[in-house]
Amino acid sequence: MLLSYQNQTIVVHPFLKQKEFSIRWTHSVEKEDWEEFFHIQGETILLTSTRFKTFGAGVPDHAGDTTYIKDGWVYMTGIHQTIGSSLRFQTGKGTNHRIRVNGRTIALDSQVSYELSVRSVPLYKVIYMIVKD
Repeated sequence: MLLSYQNQTIVVHPFLKQKEFSIRWTHSVEKEDWEEFFHIQGETILLTSTRFKTFGAGVPDHAGDTTYIKDGWVYMTGIHQTIGSSLRFQTGKGTNHRIRVNGRTIALDSQVSYELSVRSVPLYKVIYMIVKD
């Protein structure tokens, strides 16, 4: 998994076969956190679930197989949306975007276009990318 912006790789996270990660941010209008959960299978990113605190304009009343409320969050699980081999997203001013992978949270800069991509990379290149950072 590679996270980059402006053609600069900022995070390299090697994995074998499957990996999960989430992207969390503060909604710019509602001022509540939203979080989307993804699963990487092979070289494909899949959106599997989402959670948020409040419904607002444009939020679907259901998505996926199951919707429930737990600990003040609305969960929509069983979403099977194929994203592809890369996910592009834009952070906003004051949206506090962060990525969580393997129990590690990575804070992202505001007002930046990011690309998270998945691809096979020979082991020597992974070692080089990790060592050079």
